[in-house]
Amino acid sequence: MLDKSGGLCDAIRALVDKGRATDVIYLELSKAFDTVPHHILVSKLETYGLDRCSTQWIRNWLNGSTQRVMVNSFMSKWRPVTSGVPKASVLGLVLFNIFVSAMDNRNECTLSKFSNDSKSCGAVDMLEGRHAIQRDLDSLERWALLNAMKFNKAKCKVLHLGWDNPKHKNSLGRESIESSPEEKDLGVLVDKKLNMTQQRVLTAQMANYILGCMKSVANRSSEVILPLYSALMRSHLESCVQLWSFQHRKDMELL
Repeated sequence: MLDKSGGLCDAIRALVDKGRATDVIYLELSKAFDTVPHHILVSKLETYGLDRCSTQWIRNWLNGSTQRVMVNSFMSKWRPVTSGVPKASVLGLVLFNIFVSAMDNRNECTLSKFSNDSKSCGAVDMLEGRHAIQRDLDSLERWALLNAMKFNKAKCKVLHLGWDNPKHKNSLGRESIESSPEEKDLGVLVDKKLNMTQQRVLTAQMANYILGCMKSVANRSSEVILPLYSALMRSHLESCVQLWSFQHRKDMELL
């Protein structure tokens, strides 16, 4: 996946540490893998210098599928599938990354891309910063229109960080982006105060659920339980722990 999360986290941390009001905008493409137009994707491959033989091979791999729809026992005719890449395949993910690689070519603020989820951040304590974010959103909306894609605007949200944040309203196309008190960021719950306590509560709840499932295992020997604990429990507790690592005694005791 195209991912600049490390750079974005550094940018957010640097702005917040300086006491600057910061907006983080979470963006999601609607049915991203299913709506990638084949003809636009192939043209991008050619633009990036892929040789004719490889391009034709990929074109043949994408083409040839058909689909139909049934509604209330009525069946439509078979129609060719002209968009979409298989997200369960390595090649499909690579092709999707190539397709969205130019999404942020003209962005002024920091943009992180991970699969069909993206997020942008910028300082908003100055008018120019707020205008820069809006220009980036306008650019992303134009990119989506040119590439026959759509943002799921109902799921696009903004986190307003900083005590003196003006909570400026930005828009994506004709729709305003609603503010949110907290958002899931690659599996980690982040709130507008950058407080990770709720993430630890959710982690503890899921850990207890996993432990409950492990108790149903008939064989209680260490040879069985320890591998289960390492694979299911410990991996869950340590997922993204570098980001949400606990510092308060109550959180340590909870976990």
